[in-house]
Amino acid sequence: MRAFLTVLLLSSGLALAGGGGGPPVRELPPPPQTGRPERTALAVDGTGTPVLAWTAPGPAGNRQLHAARLTAGGWTPLGGVLNEGRAFNAGQLSARTDAAGRVWLGWSEDSGEAHVDSYLMSRWDGRAWSSPSRYAVRRNLSDAGRSRAFALLPNGTPALAWLDLGVHGAFAGVVRPLARQGGTWVPQTPLSDTARAGFALDIAVDRSGQRTVAFLEGDFATMNVRVRQEGASGTWPALGGPLNRHPGTFAAAPKLLLTPQGRPLVAWLEEDPSGHDRLNVSRWTGTAWQPVGPAVSSPGVSAEAPALALTRAGQPVLAWLEAGHLHAAHWNGHGWQALPLPPTHDASGPSLSADGAYLAVGDGERVRVWALRF
Repeated sequence: MRAFLTVLLLSSGLALAGGGGGPPVRELPPPPQTGRPERTALAVDGTGTPVLAWTAPGPAGNRQLHAARLTAGGWTPLGGVLNEGRAFNAGQLSARTDAAGRVWLGWSEDSGEAHVDSYLMSRWDGRAWSSPSRYAVRRNLSDAGRSRAFALLPNGTPALAWLDLGVHGAFAGVVRPLARQGGTWVPQTPLSDTARAGFALDIAVDRSGQRTVAFLEGDFATMNVRVRQEGASGTWPALGGPLNRHPGTFAAAPKLLLTPQGRPLVAWLEEDPSGHDRLNVSRWTGTAWQPVGPAVSSPGVSAEAPALALTRAGQPVLAWLEAGHLHAAHWNGHGWQALPLPPTHDASGPSLSADGAYLAVGDGERVRVWALRF
């Protein structure tokens, strides 16, 4: 498959993007899509072939979900509109690959009105998408302020982390895992302090099925990035203290992955003394959180919409936006090295495949995708 991709890239006549050093970056043919893309998500299947998903407004104005797989002729659509409710809005898009090499999508749907909200997951089996209703989570609450994330257990079923707005006596939303029992989702012990707000979470699962959750905890103006990992007998001990470079500052958008050794790696946005949100990365050594270099994003401008991946060698790759422009960098073992991307002008919703091999972003009226060769 990698040989096929090399032939495809060379035959397309697309040149190496200029500027700076770093690994080769080649732009792939654009996927078939209509409407202005808002979110993208990337995963690679068991053959190493990328599957791309994106959301864009449909003819009726609602946000529709689409997916395609790279083939010799370009991108082949995988189904049509994937929304469960064809008139509903798809959002909070993410993609994962299970142990069998099957690509899953997770997304939220809402009608645009209060009290109608679902979180859905679906698997591509090579011919069709599985019914999103099988693992759906539906709550009679508005979508405002809620976040959720899914990962895949070794047996190929989803694991969920959820921002629960309905915990009696809590200050605000509470981060908690959901467990699948008897065909239904059962909330488990809260991970965040119920006296504070918990939100903006992510989840990862190791090869043994152990779950790890990263989230924010605070009062919205000041907050800490925290990580808890599943322990024995239903416990979730904290891994160290706050990850923030300066605890209690404004933070946002934590992204979580596990290294090949099973140790958490987290990227997040944090306000610096100048008032700009900078992108930071730390890794868990087994006893403490260790910064991975200095802040990655540019000083004097706020970063947003971070995406995190790990190369096959276990080194982090990041993508993010600054003032509507896409940026990306990888850790070369000594420092952060910018990827030589061509300019974007109206970027939105960047994503990386988990292995760092592919990068996608909405750019104006199109989705753009690059192959990154580390």
